[in-house]
Amino acid sequence: MKQLSTRGLEIESVTNKGYRMSEPLILLEKEKILSLLSQKSIAQLDELDVLESIPSTNDYLLDPSKVKSKKTIACLAECQTRGKGRRGRTWVSPFAKNIYLSLLWHFKEDPSALAGLSLAIAISIIEALEMYGITQTLGVKWPNDLYCNDHKLAGILIELSGEVYDTCSAVIGLGLNVYMPKTYQDGISQPFTHLQALSTEKIDRNKIASLLLHGLIQTILVFEREGFEPFRKRWSKYDLTLGKPVSVITAGHTFEGIGRGIDQNGLFLLEDKTGTIKSFSSAEVSIRFNQT
Repeated sequence: MKQLSTRGLEIESVTNKGYRMSEPLILLEKEKILSLLSQKSIAQLDELDVLESIPSTNDYLLDPSKVKSKKTIACLAECQTRGKGRRGRTWVSPFAKNIYLSLLWHFKEDPSALAGLSLAIAISIIEALEMYGITQTLGVKWPNDLYCNDHKLAGILIELSGEVYDTCSAVIGLGLNVYMPKTYQDGISQPFTHLQALSTEKIDRNKIASLLLHGLIQTILVFEREGFEPFRKRWSKYDLTLGKPVSVITAGHTFEGIGRGIDQNGLFLLEDKTGTIKSFSSAEVSIRFNQT
């Protein structure tokens, strides 16, 4: 694992690493990200690590020594060699193209108090992208996959450590497609998009990283004080499944029906063909998107 310098790499040095670019490679810069971050958010951070290549930003922060330190640590990497998504899926992570961000946070309550956190985080990411200037309609497929025009844009993976009736630590991981080269697209099994396809201007990854980190921190602070309720009121604005035909897949069962939003704890609500409302705390939700 190697800390990045604050300079952009030139074409020749990138080529030596096996990456071919038509222009200088602009890396994430710790100092620049911090300079763009609000003092309110900086005050909550003990450490920001910007690394070149690691297996996974989540795994980096799940290291027992970091968890036991009780420090609030954010980690960004230019590349993940074993990036991971929900349910054991691989997250394709090419070098210096996207955002791979994880945040280690220590909660005073046990894991049962964190119901709805991933949904709140998803809302914060959309709002950060809107703040950056992305004008296309963005939405969330429960619980936390971000889409634009029926194509996946970002995913969230939250991993908890702690005991029931005790405090817990959470590593909140985010993978956001900023620019996905065609050479990597064959490794992705679902329709996807990236920010550069949504903008006529070159995307500033340092600014995006700062906005995302600010959104994560401020969302967690609100969640700690007020729980999920402030975010539940905003969920319907971004809910891609609301009123849509969906399939809900759990262990060994598939349920068909219409998405009816979420309850006060963030559980997914499905109306089946009999009119019965079923709730789900953990499941795979599939929407029948119109594919072109």
